[in-house]
Amino acid sequence: MYEEIDRSGQGKWILPTIIGFVIIVGLLIVRLFGYPLGEPPYADQADLFFIVGLGPVGLCLLGSLFGILRKRATKVNPDRLEFTEDVRKLEDFGKVYHEDDFETGELGGHRPYGYGWAFTVLFSFVSGLVVVFSMSSIQFNLGLVERIIVVTLSATLYLAGVVTAFRAMPIGNKMVRNPLNESIAKYLSKYQVLQWITECDLVSKIIVRYKIGKGQTLKVIDDIHVFAVISTEPVMEIEITIENRDNFGLEYTYYLSDERVSQKEEIIDVAGKEAHLIVDEIDMNKYIQVRYEMGTLRAQFNIRTPESQCNLMHALVDEIAKYVSFTIVPKIEDSGPNE
Repeated sequence: MYEEIDRSGQGKWILPTIIGFVIIVGLLIVRLFGYPLGEPPYADQADLFFIVGLGPVGLCLLGSLFGILRKRATKVNPDRLEFTEDVRKLEDFGKVYHEDDFETGELGGHRPYGYGWAFTVLFSFVSGLVVVFSMSSIQFNLGLVERIIVVTLSATLYLAGVVTAFRAMPIGNKMVRNPLNESIAKYLSKYQVLQWITECDLVSKIIVRYKIGKGQTLKVIDDIHVFAVISTEPVMEIEITIENRDNFGLEYTYYLSDERVSQKEEIIDVAGKEAHLIVDEIDMNKYIQVRYEMGTLRAQFNIRTPESQCNLMHALVDEIAKYVSFTIVPKIEDSGPNE
């Protein structure tokens, strides 16, 4: 059968989930019904405090763990998808995932269930403590009915944790995480950094290159790379890496084809700021890379300064000029159709 989504791994967690339920609830029943409970206050009795006060949240979290493990066992078969490379202008890239009739659905996790899971955990934590402290304060004994309620509530919260965590958790695949369209939005729009870069006189536009995989029921987007198209003749594309922007800001990378380039690594001055310059090789590709040499706090401020990012771009272009012949041309605002 043509399987793009492999759910076979989910089955291995069903039996442990059932066994965990039987053992934990069984022990709860044995303690509450098989041994004397003693007189209140129960808050002063360690075993009953943990069983009645913290037992519900513990069972809820244990059930959640099994639900998460079961969901994360879901896999995507990339070999069942047909991948093609595509390119979009930055402002149009966010629309890619919403085109056609493909959705991640349960694969990316459901936000309402995430809220439901958080509420369930909070309720289980509060309810147990309320019961144990209220009974202790009024010197109320745990009778037969109350013990049945405690067992039933704990078992229900275990199952609620299993279900809500399973529904809320995305599968363990970067292509459909969180779900994908939200991941893309965060990747491209945080701090509006990429939009600010277009203010640089060297940058004509920002484009996104990526791979899109389609199957019968699933569409995924993977291998996302962002490039600044530089106003030169011939046109150059400089990759913008933003994954570590919170640590040290942006990285600009230009890939060379000249195998005679010598490797080097040094600190250069960029408009009064220190920057890291690397000329190296990866996967048989020579590249030149620059980024500012600064810590997290300075990077957080610097990344919001378009002029600073433009200065870094100029520094990279100046370094590229040592290896590649090109001519800088006046920047032209491109308002035409997408490429």
